[in-house]
Amino acid sequence: MNMRKISLLAAMLVMLNTAPSFSQGVDYSDVNIFGAGISLGWYGHGFYGSRSISIPPLSAYYEMGVHEYITAGPFVGFNRWSYRYSNSRYSWTYIHAGLRGSFHYSGILNEMLDGDIDESKLDLYVTLMSGLQLQTYTTNEPFLEGLYDNRVRFFLGPVAGLRYNFSESFGVFAEGGYGSLGALTLGISMKL
Repeated sequence: MNMRKISLLAAMLVMLNTAPSFSQGVDYSDVNIFGAGISLGWYGHGFYGSRSISIPPLSAYYEMGVHEYITAGPFVGFNRWSYRYSNSRYSWTYIHAGLRGSFHYSGILNEMLDGDIDESKLDLYVTLMSGLQLQTYTTNEPFLEGLYDNRVRFFLGPVAGLRYNFSESFGVFAEGGYGSLGALTLGISMKL
C-alpha cells in the first residue's frame, strides 16, 4: 500500500471518529424501560348524581429496545368511576391492554438543529398505542341495568412524551394525547 492510500485511509478514520452522527447519543436498542403513571383529563360516563373516582386511572408499560431510536412493548391500564344519587349506585370499570411503540428523537433533533439537548437527561419521544378496552357497567337499580352493555373495543392512540432522567436508571415522564386512559399521564420510569 502506497503512502497516499495510507494517508487517505487515516484521514477518513479521523473524520469518521470526529464527524457528528445520530449514533453518538443514547442508543435505545439495548434499553429496557418500565413506567407507571396516573392519568388526568378523562371524564368517564354518568347520568346524574355525584361522581367519584373509586380507583384513579393507573397505567404501566414495559418497553424493550428494538432499534437505535425505537422501543416497544406491552402496556396495561385500569380505572373505575362510581356515581351515587340517593340510594342509586352505578359504576364503570375500564381495563386497557395492548402494545405501544416509541420513537425517541432527542438525538435526531440535536443533529438537525445543531442543538445541545443532553440526551442522557431529556428524552423526547412519540408513541403509538394500540390495544383493547374492556368496559363493564354495574348498577344496583333494575331500571338502569339495560342502559349500557359491557363491551370490548379496539383503540389506536398517538401520544407525545418527554422523560427527564434524574439518574441513569430513574426518571419522571409526562405524556399527552389519546393514550391508555387520559389526555395527560404523569409518572415515574426506570431503565432496567
